[in-house]
Amino acid sequence: MCSTDQRPVAAIIVDHKTAPKLKDAKDSGDAARIKAAWKLFWDPNNWQSLCKFCHDSTKQRMEKSGRVIGCTADGLPLDPNHHWNRP
Repeated sequence: MCSTDQRPVAAIIVDHKTAPKLKDAKDSGDAARIKAAWKLFWDPNNWQSLCKFCHDSTKQRMEKSGRVIGCTADGLPLDPNHHWNRP
């Protein structure tokens, strides 16, 4: 997410690709939901390394808005739910 061939960036944060939403699970009190959230939290396949800037800005903005930010080299939005990407 951070690095490109032209601009390598050192990653210092382990980020979850899919947010486990552990707080929401704990607040619900549902044991199955809490177990699933912990499983997602500790799943190494759900981890990615990010620089602090991308983690604290771009990634959190994406999680809060529910949209993928950015576009391809052709100018098409990366978000699969964008109206330009719908059939």
